[in-house]
This record gives sequence, structure tokens and C-alpha cells, in this order.
Amino acid sequence: MQYFFKQIYTAWCAIVFIGLFLLLFPFYLIIISNNSWHKHCFYLNKIWANVALFLVGIKTQIEGLQYLDSKKQYVYCSNHFSLLDIVCFGFAPNPVVYIGKSSLAKIPLFGYMFKKLHVTVNRSSLKNRYEALQSAIEKMGEERSLVMYPEGGIVSKNIPHMARFKDGAFRAAITKQIPLVPVSLPDNWIILPDEKIPLITRRKMRMIYHKPIPTEGLNMEDVSALKEKIYQVIENELKTRLKNEHR
Repeated sequence: MQYFFKQIYTAWCAIVFIGLFLLLFPFYLIIISNNSWHKHCFYLNKIWANVALFLVGIKTQIEGLQYLDSKKQYVYCSNHFSLLDIVCFGFAPNPVVYIGKSSLAKIPLFGYMFKKLHVTVNRSSLKNRYEALQSAIEKMGEERSLVMYPEGGIVSKNIPHMARFKDGAFRAAITKQIPLVPVSLPDNWIILPDEKIPLITRRKMRMIYHKPIPTEGLNMEDVSALKEKIYQVIENELKTRLKNEHR
């Protein structure tokens, strides 16, 4: 019986998320038509995330916003265990550019919106990864922050422990000389697991912004140390939250 109700709930969630996107899509098209308006997709993302999660009964708990300045640029680095991680950054305090896998561009309507406003990457191609990073830095301009999942996709074989990080996010932050912000998402893999036919579990979605880590004065030789520092911040948070769950 529980499995049946999960199926019904998952279907309702799909209807809400897809239906709301279709309602917002004409406004995305307007924003796409002018490059100088692309930063305003931030407001549509915020509406989509807030309204959709409210309608499906998933409460949100956003922590650490006091560390961030909505007028500054950041590179947000998050663990990545679920497609719900993309929705989470509708709660970012400022406009963002995403780097997402190339398969997102194949999703009808959503894919068109995503590749016009954000950046897609073929992670199996070193050349394409480099080009995508340069494109993302360009799209950021002086007004948008960058969202990256430094694991390089949903690749961990031991969720909720992360895979090792790739260099892209840290190179972008050093290139722009802007702070990195570690972000921990401890619940999304339970709410929406990365499975062939996932069933959604209703529970609170927590998003934890950690203190920004500056990159001013750093160069590419500092990438490895910076990568390890960010990794430990997120991993320690995930371990702590998991331990508290089992008390």
C-alpha cells in the first residue's frame, strides 16, 4: 500500500513541476530573446522552486544565507546525488549560471531553455569540458554567480559520500578571483533518488550554505589545496547530518 501511495505522490509531483514549467515557459522565451535579460531567469527559477515545492508539500530549510551578499558573485560548489539539486538553486540569493550535462539539452522545451540561458557539457570530452567552463565564465559576466557540481555529475558509488572533485569550479573561481561557497544538500538523494524509475519521498529539503572561501591572490597551483578544503567542508557536513539522523 505504501508503494502505491508513493507512485501516486510521484505522479502528482511530476504534474506540478512540469505544469508549472509550462506556465512559465513563455516568460523564459521572452528572457531568452535578449542576452542582457538572461540574469532575470533567476526570478523565474525562484518562482518555480518555491511554488512547486509548496504544492507538493516539501518544506525547505535554507541555512547560511547570512554569510552571503546578494550583490556579490560566487562559485557555488555542491554535492550532487539527485536531480532535485538543480531545483535547489532556485533558492540562491543571486542570479546564477548552471553547468549541466549535455543530455539536459535533449529534454523537450526545458532543454531549449537550459542551453540558451546556461551551459551544457559533454563530460567525457576534455576539450568540451574546457570550452564549457570558458563559456560559463563568459555568461557569468559581472552579475551572475556560477553553480557547479564538482563531482562531475551524479557519479558517487557510495551515496551519501561524495566522489572526488574535478578542477573546473576551482579554476573558474580563481580565474574570476571570486569566493567559492561550499553547499551541502543532505536530503535530496532520499527525496528523489537517482534511479531509473524513481519514487519521491516527502520530507524536509535542507540546503546549507557554508562560509565563502576567498580566492583573491590565488593561482592555478592552489587548485588542489582549494579542492580538498571545499570537499572536506561539504563531506563533514553530510557526515554530521547523517549521524544525527540515526541518533
